[in-house]
Amino acid sequence: MVDYISDGKMIRCVFNERLDTVNCMNFEQELLEKVQEAENSIVFDLGKVDYIASSFLRICFRVSKTNGEGKLSLVNVSPEVKKVLKIAGVDKHIKVD
Repeated sequence: MVDYISDGKMIRCVFNERLDTVNCMNFEQELLEKVQEAENSIVFDLGKVDYIASSFLRICFRVSKTNGEGKLSLVNVSPEVKKVLKIAGVDKHIKVD
C-alpha cells in the first residue's frame, strides 16, 4: 500500500494504489505515526496513483498542519490527480509537482 523511505530527517511515502476512502482508512494511522519521525521534509510520491478521494486530501492537510506548512510536498503527480488537487485548493497550501 505505502512504502516508506526515510533517512531520519526526510521521509518519502510511495503510494502504490488508488487512494480511495477504504485504502486511506487502512494506512492512515501508520502513515501519521511515520511522518512524525521526519524532522525536515515529507514527500508523498504519487507516481503510481491514478485516483484520490477526499479522505486523502484530508490526510494531506492533516500532515501539513501537524508537521508545519511547507514541509509536505506531492511529487510525480499525474495530470488527472493534479487537476483534482487544484480544484480542491491543495496546491495553494502544499507544493505539488
